[in-house]
Amino acid sequence: MSALKLGAIHVPAPRAIRLLADRARLSLMTPPKSADWFAKCPADGDPLGNDAVGDCVACAELRAIQVRRANAWGDAWRPTRDMAFGLYAALTGFDPVTLLPDNGTDTALAMASWSASGIRIDDQNLDVVRWATVDPADAAHLAIAIGHTGPVQVTLALPTAAEDVAVWSQPPGAGAGWQPGSWGCHRVMVGAFDGAGRVCRTWGQDVAIHPAFWSAYVVGVDAVLSREWMDATGLAPSGLDWDALDQDIASLAG
Repeated sequence: MSALKLGAIHVPAPRAIRLLADRARLSLMTPPKSADWFAKCPADGDPLGNDAVGDCVACAELRAIQVRRANAWGDAWRPTRDMAFGLYAALTGFDPVTLLPDNGTDTALAMASWSASGIRIDDQNLDVVRWATVDPADAAHLAIAIGHTGPVQVTLALPTAAEDVAVWSQPPGAGAGWQPGSWGCHRVMVGAFDGAGRVCRTWGQDVAIHPAFWSAYVVGVDAVLSREWMDATGLAPSGLDWDALDQDIASLAG
């Protein structure tokens, strides 16, 4: 039995949440050929409890915040297992003492909560974002999203063969062990790419994802748009309509 846990319940974004291409003029941009937001924030080997329970959605969100802060301000803040368990509890009713219920997290609910209520970093800081989606098959838009908005949230419907993370960097095989979703759905944070090769951070480690593996198993990509990130780095998709993004979130509450 794998020591690694999954825990994503893949739910597509609601209709109120639009593609990043609907909220910015991506057609006017030249996609970057590569980006590496992990260089200033190396993996620390801490799975944040995702080796024991299915808190991968919380882990992916907290790791994205960590990487953004490291790159925007040189901040050394890092999440802990208690933070991941607390966020998992807030989203699902998980009890950090009993470790139950441990049924995973609705990805759309998690993104809506992050956008509407934010994620508490410490007593002074609340990370509040806006949300847009990206077509997993659109390499140009993915490059712009990662290169300009920072790490993106990615859901994979993983095969049982993927319990060996070494196979993620290879084209998928054939047979029952390679069926999408036969292991389950997992949420990761992708913060680096070079051409069509992308790198995610999950279970405290960086895992390369082969383009063919990505095509076979990625079922959702959510861009996380931070005003603070854009102000600090000067990076933003061309013509980003922040007012429309605000309205998208407001319509969710309605």
